[in-house]
Amino acid sequence: MTVERQAAALPHTGIATFCKAGYVFTPAEIEAEVAVLGIPFDNTASMRPGCRQAPRALRDASARFGWLGNPQGTSGYFDIGENTMHLSGVRMVDAGDVDVGLDSTVTRERITSHAHALLDRGVLLASIGGDHSVSFPLVAAFEKFAPLTVVLLDAHLDYRDSSMGLKYTNNSPFRRIHELPFVDRIVTIGVRGIKSTDREYRETLGHGNRVIPMERVHEEGIAAIAGELGELGNYYLSLDIDGLDPSIAPGTESPEADGLSFRQAKQLIRAMARRGKLVGTDIVEINPYLDHAELTQHIAVQLLLEAIASGFSVSDAASER
Repeated sequence: MTVERQAAALPHTGIATFCKAGYVFTPAEIEAEVAVLGIPFDNTASMRPGCRQAPRALRDASARFGWLGNPQGTSGYFDIGENTMHLSGVRMVDAGDVDVGLDSTVTRERITSHAHALLDRGVLLASIGGDHSVSFPLVAAFEKFAPLTVVLLDAHLDYRDSSMGLKYTNNSPFRRIHELPFVDRIVTIGVRGIKSTDREYRETLGHGNRVIPMERVHEEGIAAIAGELGELGNYYLSLDIDGLDPSIAPGTESPEADGLSFRQAKQLIRAMARRGKLVGTDIVEINPYLDHAELTQHIAVQLLLEAIASGFSVSDAASER
């Protein structure tokens, strides 16, 4: 008896890849405009570990948008608020997971090496962490986009020179990123709470970076904040899920009240795209164990898709990247 292979149409059928995109682990075999890479690593989480499970959880949640993974190029999605189609004709692949290990140094090297190989294929690289320490080895692979601006939506600065005597933790990735010679500046939006230190704040400003606290976002509005970003050029966008308010994204290691709404985050992402070219993005610090309703991972998938879409104009075709 011969069983014909059929396309898995329902969200709960088939193998869980991101948006049901084809799984292509070997970078040299990728023919697409977007590659989604998982990094299931949380060895440097300082409080509530578990975000190593985020790549798998987001893949499961993304199945509801399975048409976006069409190997011939997605028909895109319709934003009814903007009366606009996004991602039309864009091909996406799931590039699997970095082979993380218990040795953090080895894992960092593997992340950078794998990201390099994917970028050599000309893709927009969208990565799913993992704790925020993974952003440093990811950004380290983007030297060909120099000078690079790094934009961070986060409740915290993550700019400590060291934590507990360690140089590479989820408290320090953007201090290490600042030290990369091809990074021009870092813009952090949404900082709040009592975890970021005055020393971090003084040092990041002294290094020529920009910090926009959450209070200013609320008081001045997105248009005013976007207006002072200036020209971004090539930019990398890092999305820490704790940048969002915990009322909509509670599944995170270190939640902070009074955060970004989804609408504010989306407007910021759209505003950045008008001021530069997105060359890569990541989303981190999602802890599925801390949100049994699975709201956080569903919100995270939509936020990551908004970020990916911002890397393509409405009329982008595959050859235009």
